[in-house]
This record gives sequence, structure tokens and C-alpha cells, in this order.
Amino acid sequence: MRGSRRAGRRERKAERMTSADATVPLKVIIADDSEPVADMLRELVSDPGRVEVVGVVDSETTTIEAIRRLAPDVVILDLQLRTGSGTDVIRSVRGDPRFSRTRLVVTSNHISPQLRAGCLALGADAFLDKVKELAQLNSLLERFAREKREG
Repeated sequence: MRGSRRAGRRERKAERMTSADATVPLKVIIADDSEPVADMLRELVSDPGRVEVVGVVDSETTTIEAIRRLAPDVVILDLQLRTGSGTDVIRSVRGDPRFSRTRLVVTSNHISPQLRAGCLALGADAFLDKVKELAQLNSLLERFAREKREG
């Protein structure tokens, strides 16, 4: 009887570990030079067990360093950073084959069809107007998480 109890506990523990491994959180970096906006984005996208914000940065250099160090699945990227620009971050990330699977979601208050098209042409996966389109961010992250699980 004691042996069967131990075996049962081991099986239940193995089941929990397997189900936990199947839901590896999506790792996200937020790159925005406005602390209130970065805090709002963190609150908007954080979902324990599903989406984990692993870093918040505010410049081109710190964004690129964080990407290299933390290997996020997604970077939510403002175009105007404290120093440098989001477009230069896109160029740097897309120029490094190690980060070909890193998703880049540009968010900006400065929108125009040309700016949107330019960012997408550089390699951004999405471009969202911070005022009108942020509601789409969570569904976009859900899609990226599903794609990550499916390989």
C-alpha cells in the first residue's frame, strides 16, 4: 500500500510538470522611453504563466543589449526612444540571424501609412497606433504564443 501511494504521488507530480512545461510563457521586452507608457504596457500584457515581461528598457542600446541577453520572444518597441530609434533596433535585430524568430511589435503615437509601411518593410511583425490600436496587442501576443507552442 505504501508503495502504491508513492507511485501515485510520483505520477501526479509528473503530470503537473508535463502540463507546466507545455505552457512556457511568452517572454516580452518593452522598449519605451516613457515610464508611464511602459508601466501601462506591462500591466496590459502581463499574464502570469502565459506572458512574462522580462525587461523594460528605454534606449536603442539597452534594447539591443536586453534582446541579446534575454532572448525574448517579442519586443514591444516604441519608435522614439530616449536615445536612438526603434527603426535602428529593427535593423539590428533583423540583421542578426540568432533573432530571426524574435517578433517585433512597433507602437507609436506618430503614425502615417508611410511610417507603418516602412517599419513593416524593415522587418517589424506589426505596427500599432498607441492611441487607437493597442486593444489588438493581447490578441497579437496570443497568436505569437500559439505559434511558439506549435513550433
